[in-house]
Amino acid sequence: MADFALRAAYFLNLPASGPVPLPQKVERWTVIRSNFVHKKSQENFERKTLRRLIQIKDGHPETVQTWLAYLRKHQFHGVGMKANVWEYEPLDVSETMDQSLASLEESLQSKLSMFGRSESAKKSESIMKTLDKQKYRQVGVPLTTVREGAQTTTDNEP
Repeated sequence: MADFALRAAYFLNLPASGPVPLPQKVERWTVIRSNFVHKKSQENFERKTLRRLIQIKDGHPETVQTWLAYLRKHQFHGVGMKANVWEYEPLDVSETMDQSLASLEESLQSKLSMFGRSESAKKSESIMKTLDKQKYRQVGVPLTTVREGAQTTTDNEP
């Protein structure tokens, strides 16, 4: 896969260096062959992960994205790929950010306007009124007396 990636970078005129071999990861498992009494009969499995480093320096960002998309499209089964992409900005990047701030605030204004009082706030106010009634304020009074008081108040109400 490293040779394939280097050839693709060459044909796209990207300055590529590598492949640099990175340390291998070796994972080993031991599994019992039988599911009952044959503990001495075991099987060993091993997976080796080989890694390579390819660096593209000073390539045009659009060309690098095209190269990465091509590699993802034509990669082999069982081969993973990780890409770290750094883009350099000019020294006056703060001025560019200040200019884009106004358009960013306008686009966020519609989303931020949704954060306010909603219909559930009205329900919470009615719950607070209910809890402020006298029968809910009684502390230390047996529950039967509270129920009896509630029944008499509901009988008297129209």
